[in-house]
Amino acid sequence: MLLSAIVFFLCLTILVTFWQPHGLFSALVTCLSGGIVTLIASFSHHAWAHGLALIGWAAITIIALSGLLTLALILLVPHRVVRKSERLTRGLLLGIWLWLLGGIAWTWAFTSGNFTGSLWSWFTFIPAFSLYLGVLYAASFVGFLRVSTWRVRHADTLVVLGAGLLNGHQIGRVLGSRLDTALALANQQKHPVTIIVSGGQGPDETISEATAMAHYLQQRGFQGRLIQENQATNTLSNLMYSQRLWMALPNQGGRVVVVTSDYHLFRARILAHQLGLRLPGQAAPTLWSYLPIAWAREFLAIIMLHPRLHRGVLITLVGINVLWFLI
Repeated sequence: MLLSAIVFFLCLTILVTFWQPHGLFSALVTCLSGGIVTLIASFSHHAWAHGLALIGWAAITIIALSGLLTLALILLVPHRVVRKSERLTRGLLLGIWLWLLGGIAWTWAFTSGNFTGSLWSWFTFIPAFSLYLGVLYAASFVGFLRVSTWRVRHADTLVVLGAGLLNGHQIGRVLGSRLDTALALANQQKHPVTIIVSGGQGPDETISEATAMAHYLQQRGFQGRLIQENQATNTLSNLMYSQRLWMALPNQGGRVVVVTSDYHLFRARILAHQLGLRLPGQAAPTLWSYLPIAWAREFLAIIMLHPRLHRGVLITLVGINVLWFLI
């Protein structure tokens, strides 16, 4: 019976992954199935199941530690996690701190035997919503791992997403890594490749990101067709405006591949899917020292993709909590 259940969830994960290899829903199913398989294997008496459970709990531990690190970075160094134009307000930070402290107090009350008959039962929605956010984080983390390890071999058109300029006009390490990755992929092809560099001019920049990116590629010997998209201000507009450009190319650009940082590619693929685009992506490597900060920022951006959904889940959990207490 246990073996059948494990096989079922593994097959479900494979099926959903094949249907939507790099989407949030697929990653969510993978996480839930992996968690259920880990629990089932933990209660099995077979030796092979114990090994499977050990692998599952190790993966859960790694994701949990990563989540705690991300939360710590958001709370302790918010000025490094978010950009200047995307500041975390003091009210939001205070709310996160109160939520965290409330969750710790609820856990203490529940485990110490002071829960029954106390007011803390009215706040059970706090750990419930925290679990929801934890599962969402795990799915995002799994999605990040998937897309960052995937490699593209064939491409006709490359779309390189901008990442801001240093000192108003210089290519930084993150953007340089994206451009180097695109150039290496273009050089691997046996036919001419078109590169679309996408990025507008920010308020603190003296030239557009697309112009700086084009100069960077030209200085490194790129001889193919180079198209500048210099209006976009975020990832969604990067994709929208770039689509207009590659659709005007012969054969509508052929096989179009998005090139961006490894931590950013998962969200870029989600946004592309929302636009009806199924684009393969090539992940540009990020320095390990910068990756935790970049991923913390990226997870906040993933959360903001569906704010109404999260508010709806929270309101539903509060309602269930109140009804359960009254009944």
